[in-house]
Amino acid sequence: MAQPAILTGDGSPTLFHRTVGEHYHSLSGAHLEARQRFIEPCRVIRTARVRGQIRILDIGFGLGTNLGWAVHDIQRAAPGAAIEIVSLERDLLPGDQLKLFFRALPQARLSVMLKRLVEERRWIEEGLQLTLLVGDAEQLIDSLEGRFDAVFLDPFSPKLNPGPWRADFLRAVRNRMVEGGILSTYSSARRVRLSLLRSGWQIGCGPAVGMKSSGTLASAGSVQPPLPPLDAKLQRKLARQMCSGQEEDLDE
Repeated sequence: MAQPAILTGDGSPTLFHRTVGEHYHSLSGAHLEARQRFIEPCRVIRTARVRGQIRILDIGFGLGTNLGWAVHDIQRAAPGAAIEIVSLERDLLPGDQLKLFFRALPQARLSVMLKRLVEERRWIEEGLQLTLLVGDAEQLIDSLEGRFDAVFLDPFSPKLNPGPWRADFLRAVRNRMVEGGILSTYSSARRVRLSLLRSGWQIGCGPAVGMKSSGTLASAGSVQPPLPPLDAKLQRKLARQMCSGQEEDLDE
């Protein structure tokens, strides 16, 4: 039996995953989180305008919210830019269960697009190419070709789903980034930040969304303007742990 949707603070729906024991989105607002946590800090609109194209890796398709809003916002703010998004999902929900969340997006055509993407794993139209790959991200990453401008790192938490947060996986993602590409995630866990540092990313402080604490931003090389810096005390602590070679333990 499908679970009922939960309305978040901005009126958009999310879902509670009973097996995992976590909501798919911040209860402050599912749509708010998509835009303020991922789309804006990854600077995708700026990239699309400057380069005339944008390539995004979406780790955790979930309810399709981040992907749907990315297409919407880029097409409105950078018309004519070519968009490609590759989305990875380990546990894809049935299409019938996802319809409600697709319909909550700001345009009906986005619902049609995401429905077809779930059914056929591909959507191609002029200036837009979407691919949905189902399986463990740690295995799927090796099949990806080309380089990405942005990464939405949005799987379930490191405690419950440690694979996508480990340094070896994040290194594989880093190796598929353009110079100056940006990753954003909701996690501010020290172990996650250490994993990012050990895998070659430069890191900074992500935005706080609603009642959630600041997440983490990471860049493949330096970016302008620079990422918002972490607290100086935290930077020193991370530096000491990097020097000590302390191993990550995402299972705790």
